[in-house]
Amino acid sequence: MRRRDRTMNRSILCVAAIALVIAGFAGPARADDRAEIDALYAKLAQALKNRTPEATLALEAPGFTSASGGRKLTGKELVQQMKKQDAGTKDVKDVTISVKKAVITGKTAKVTTDFSYTIEVDDPQGHMGPKGGTHEVSMRGLVKNDLVKTSGGWKFLSTQPGAGKMLVDGKTVPQAPPGARKSRKR
Repeated sequence: MRRRDRTMNRSILCVAAIALVIAGFAGPARADDRAEIDALYAKLAQALKNRTPEATLALEAPGFTSASGGRKLTGKELVQQMKKQDAGTKDVKDVTISVKKAVITGKTAKVTTDFSYTIEVDDPQGHMGPKGGTHEVSMRGLVKNDLVKTSGGWKFLSTQPGAGKMLVDGKTVPQAPPGARKSRKR
């Protein structure tokens, strides 16, 4: 009976040792992946702050899509949309992207981020207040991304906005739910 107990204890110790070895190999890899993912988001924040939307293309995997207003955009279409939005931007005051949750499974990751984006815009037509005024516009919220690890490192495969809030001069602006289509007036 004692011999059987010793054999069982050795088996348990062997399984535990194998699990520790596997965890030892997976732990640093996951930590390295997380550091690379954080660096990817830092590059994205920098491109947004510098108002260089073309730089975001290098951060995208082939087949990248972005959900916007109920439709999917390619990376190039997203760049064009960002350029239009930047046309009235006077200054980018702040861009902060913080990884809230990252689930890494091999060469894929599902990431949820908190973002904050504050800009100063000119309003020549008076859409947000007095004609010719300057306004501070800030957006805060969640963004969900699917990432893929390529030979060039982690890249964005898709992005989808989550719940968020927009403020103009500190006042909340009503927003359509994420993914809702804007209706066209005829």
